[in-house]
Amino acid sequence: MAGIALRGPASRRGRRTAFRRLDPAAFAAALSLAAAWVHLAYLGSHLRQWWAYGAFFLATGAGQALFAPLVLRRPRGWVAATGIGGNVAIIAMYVLTRTAGPPLGPHAHVPEQAGAVDLATTATEVVLVGVLLTMLDGRARRVTGHAVVGFAALLWVLRLTGYLP
Repeated sequence: MAGIALRGPASRRGRRTAFRRLDPAAFAAALSLAAAWVHLAYLGSHLRQWWAYGAFFLATGAGQALFAPLVLRRPRGWVAATGIGGNVAIIAMYVLTRTAGPPLGPHAHVPEQAGAVDLATTATEVVLVGVLLTMLDGRARRVTGHAVVGFAALLWVLRLTGYLP
């Protein structure tokens, strides 16, 4: 737990500084590993339903697991933007499968039930996107943030107009 909320050293004036901030790259790596673990843990059950469902969970879990050391080693804007894009795509697929059903496979167009584990994992991915947004500099953060909000608004419009059930 070291580094999460430790008191900083005494300042020059003898006062103690406020809490030291958690490194966003370390927090992003932890969130990415948590989401990866869940995707890899549920790989078998999805593989038994259809090979492509399993392949999606394998690619998702591996991608999120490999992202963790990358964001720790190279906490750069392009890495954060890549993580944002990948996790927004995963979140979008989750929303699609829970509203309109998977687009392909034996359960195509049959909406799946939302469970506690998948809701928690999606929430983790949403928080991860937020943390990665903080790693971007000013202009990139604004552009990427607007794109993410625009995408979410598009999903709501599609839902409200009946294009997404």
